[in-house]
Amino acid sequence: MSFRNTLGLLKHDIKRKVTRTAITQSVGFDARRLIVFLVPGYDGPVGGVLSIAAIYRETKALQNLHGSKVAMCTMPGDPPLLKYTWFKNRNYLLDFETLLKRCRNLEYLLIHVPEYAVNHLSEWLGSHSSKLKARDIHFNVLIQNIDVLQGQDPKALKHFGKVTCTTAHEAYSNAETREALGVSLHRLSVCNGPELYTVSDYTKKQPLLMVSHDKHPLKEKVLLKIQQALPSLRIQVIQNLTWENYCEVASSTKWSLTFGEGLDGYFSDPVFSGGVAFAVYNERFFTPPFAKLESVYPSWEVLMDRITTDLKRLDEPVAYERCWREAWNLLSEIYSTERFRENLSAFYRGEYTFQ
Repeated sequence: MSFRNTLGLLKHDIKRKVTRTAITQSVGFDARRLIVFLVPGYDGPVGGVLSIAAIYRETKALQNLHGSKVAMCTMPGDPPLLKYTWFKNRNYLLDFETLLKRCRNLEYLLIHVPEYAVNHLSEWLGSHSSKLKARDIHFNVLIQNIDVLQGQDPKALKHFGKVTCTTAHEAYSNAETREALGVSLHRLSVCNGPELYTVSDYTKKQPLLMVSHDKHPLKEKVLLKIQQALPSLRIQVIQNLTWENYCEVASSTKWSLTFGEGLDGYFSDPVFSGGVAFAVYNERFFTPPFAKLESVYPSWEVLMDRITTDLKRLDEPVAYERCWREAWNLLSEIYSTERFRENLSAFYRGEYTFQ
């Protein structure tokens, strides 16, 4: 890298730091109510960050409802990070401790914490709780993946304030989950829906199979079988892409296959764009109607046995349209930006789905 480029990056970094300092001072000045979103201090493409960024954006738009200043901060103990660079955004990540120091007159503090970091935050609070000087403290655990919550203890946060949980998937937004967690639970969903996408039909799709980045013991075997049966089909495992480049692939691909939780972005994004998505049914994330889709299999063994035949069978306009439409209809019943905003407003009014 040339000296000029190095100098340019340095100036850019200094400008970001100055901007973050100014935002910290602005948020902290005379703040009596504050809502904080904790996020990882690592600049990498993680779906959870996009979801939190959307909740953060929509929360700022509801300022008249909750009457609070809103900030996004890196998790205590994570490396300092000024801004995520892998998707377009204007979100400056503040330092949590520095922000709390600036807020000398807090009456109310709400901290949204991602599910993976509950124990980490509880441990940090064990020696830093004195820094939370608000009289009314509320922790909300953002459950975006119920499996990731395993081993985490949301109830431990009760030592420091009120605790609630919000959910991203309909499948675990129920009274059973609320009882297991021992705290109030609210159905939030995600800020997504068919209205955000442009549907392109079969004739405009690329002969491409988009594959999730997730690790799986059968992944190599499954992809090898598909490649051997359909040598002209291009297979692209999503890796090292910006969010915008990923969206281009998801909107143009004819097929997708997720090795993740099933009902994830690798399934919904292509379908909302007119594509056919394959997955294995996972009752922890899918609702029961999805089990009836011809592109959702009951097990990986069944997928291995049928997917190449199904790819060939569905590769014509009528069958393709039928398969895509069935999945699109189910997703459209669950996801809507308007419904998400209603759910978020209900949360800030304290109207939880499962008290």
